[in-house]
Amino acid sequence: MKIKYHYDSEVDAIAIEIDIKKSDITIELTEHILVDMTNDGKLAGLEILDASEELSKLFNRAVSKEEMKQLLCEIKPESANGYLLQFESPQKKQKAASVLIPLYQSPLASV
Repeated sequence: MKIKYHYDSEVDAIAIEIDIKKSDITIELTEHILVDMTNDGKLAGLEILDASEELSKLFNRAVSKEEMKQLLCEIKPESANGYLLQFESPQKKQKAASVLIPLYQSPLASV
């Protein structure tokens, strides 16, 4: 799965795009995590607001805005309904991951 990762330090937000999919809907997974999905429930991308704070929670330590710019990101299908979102800090030689479970299935998608 090829992705594009972009961190904007001015607004402290991460945008992750999966280039092979077009987003049909955006859902608010949490107050700070927005998930872009296709009508058939596939992940198309996501945005993380207050990203340095959110990733500090994930890494269990403070993550600076400078370090945020250098993070590596990978998304892998974890199960039929979920994705593993993994961040790696080359600076600190540390990985942290979280499972995203899509919460939306369009009623227009075929079952």
